[in-house]
Amino acid sequence: MDVLLARSADPDAALHALERLAEQQPAAFRRFTEIPAALPLAIAVFSYSRFLSDEVIRHPDWLEALAQPEALERGLPAETLESELERELGPSPEPLPLAVFRRRQILRILLRDVLGYASLPETTADLSSLADAILDVSLRAICRDLEQRHGRPTLPNGADCGFSVLALGKLGGSELNYSSDIDLMFLYAGNGETSGKAPVTNKEFYKKAANTYTSLLSTYTAEGMCYRVDLRLRPDGRLGEVCLSLDGARAYYQNRARDWELQMLIKGRPAAGARGVGRELLQFVEPLIYSTTLDFSAVESVSATRERIHEKAAARRQRSGLDVKLAPGGIRDIEFLVQCLQRLHGGRAEWVRHGGTLLALSRLHDKELLSDSEYGRLASAYTFLRHLEHRLQFDEDRQTHTLPESAEELDRLSRRMPAGELGGTVSPDRLLRTLNRHLEDVQDIYDRVIHAQRPMYYTVASPAVEVREVPDFAEPVASNLVRHLDQKAPRLAALVARGVHAALPDLLPPARTADEPVDVA
Repeated sequence: MDVLLARSADPDAALHALERLAEQQPAAFRRFTEIPAALPLAIAVFSYSRFLSDEVIRHPDWLEALAQPEALERGLPAETLESELERELGPSPEPLPLAVFRRRQILRILLRDVLGYASLPETTADLSSLADAILDVSLRAICRDLEQRHGRPTLPNGADCGFSVLALGKLGGSELNYSSDIDLMFLYAGNGETSGKAPVTNKEFYKKAANTYTSLLSTYTAEGMCYRVDLRLRPDGRLGEVCLSLDGARAYYQNRARDWELQMLIKGRPAAGARGVGRELLQFVEPLIYSTTLDFSAVESVSATRERIHEKAAARRQRSGLDVKLAPGGIRDIEFLVQCLQRLHGGRAEWVRHGGTLLALSRLHDKELLSDSEYGRLASAYTFLRHLEHRLQFDEDRQTHTLPESAEELDRLSRRMPAGELGGTVSPDRLLRTLNRHLEDVQDIYDRVIHAQRPMYYTVASPAVEVREVPDFAEPVASNLVRHLDQKAPRLAALVARGVHAALPDLLPPARTADEPVDVA
C-alpha cells in the first residue's frame, strides 16, 4: 500500500479517502485489500477525483465490479449501455437513477483514462456513447408515457412521425468531455396529429416530450445531474420553437441561417430517436455548409467571432485564471481552424468532412491542407489541452476550463497529467511552460494558415487602381509555397511572399473592359 500511495498522483488525498473507507465501510475495505486489482483501482480513484472518491465510499461494489478481469479492457458501445440502463431504470424515468447510472459509468471511464487503458479519442467516444445511451433510453420512456395518453404521432399518410435528437458541439463530434453542456436540437418528421382518444398535433406532442426530456436530464439530484441541456443552437436560438418540423428546419437553413449556424452543423449528428429524420436535415444542409463557391468572408466572420471570444476570455481572466478552452491558442481556436479549412475545402474534397476534431485534422493533413509540422503541432496541442480540460473537470464533476492559481493545486494538476505529456520531471513550472508552448504554437499556425487561405486579391483596392481578376490557380500555389517555406526557412518565406505580391501585376493579363468576355482557357 505504501508503494501504491507513493506513486499516486495525490498521496495525501488517497490516504485520507482510504481512512474514510476503512471507517465507514470496514467490510469493503477488507475486501479491497484482499482483491489484488481492487486496491490499486481505489488509490487511483482517490488520487484523481474527489467526487468519485465519495461515490466509491458510498458504493464500494461499483469498484469491486471493475476489479474483475477484463472489466476495463474495452469501452462499452451505446447499445450495451442502453440495455443495462433499461434494466435499471424501470418503466418510468426519474432523474436520480439516471444520475446514479451516469456516475457509475464515469467511474469506469475515468479508470480507463488515468490507468492508460484508453487513448483520448477512446475516452471521448466512451463519454459520448454514455450520453447517447441516456438520451435514447430517456426519450423512449417519455414518448411511451405520452403515447398512453395521446396515441402515436402520425403523418397525414398514416405513417409514424419520427422524432430525432440532433447532437451538436462536442457531443455531435463524439468528443464529449467529463462535465459539459450537451448542445441539442429537436426535429420531428412533419405535421399531423396523434392517433389516440385525446389527440394533439405532432407539434404539441413533441413539444411536451422535449420539455419533459430537458427537465429530466438537467434536474439536480443528490448524485448530481445527468447533463446541462443547451438548446440555444436551434433555429432562432432562445426565441425559436423548442422543436421544429423537418420542413421548417430546411426552410430556416436555406433562407435565414447565419453563417456560424451553418458552420456549427459540421458537428451535427443524430444521437437519439428516429435518426433518419436528423440525417435528412444534415444531408440537406451539407451543400450549404460546404459550398464550392464559399467566399473568404465566411472565414473572416468566424475569425471575428474568435476575436470576440478572446476579448471575453481576457475580461474573465482578469477575475480568475487562464481558460484553456477560450484563451488564444486554446481548444476553441483549434476547432475554429479545423472548421474554417473544412468549409473552404470541403466542397471539393468530401474526405475532410468530419465532426471530430482529431480525425478532421488527420484528413486535412491527408489532403495536404496542413503541413506535417502543422498537423503534428495541432494534434499534440489538442490532445494536451483536452487531457488538461478533463483533469480540471473530473476532480469535482464541475464544468470548468480554468487553470487553478495556487501552487499546490497546480502541482496536483501536473501530477495528474498522462505520462509523456509533460516529459521529464513533473512540476507546476513544466506544466505551465508546456501549456504556453502549445498555446503559442496554435496561435502561430492559426494566423499563418488562415492568412494562407486569403486570396491575394482579397484586399480593399485603392480607388485609383483598377482591380484585375486573378486566375483561380494563383493563390493556392503561392500560399502553399510560403507556408512550406515558413517551416523550413522563415526569412526566405517572407522574401517569396513579398516577391509574389510585387510580381503579380506583371503576371496578370491587362484589365478587361466591362463588355469583354473572360477567357478561362
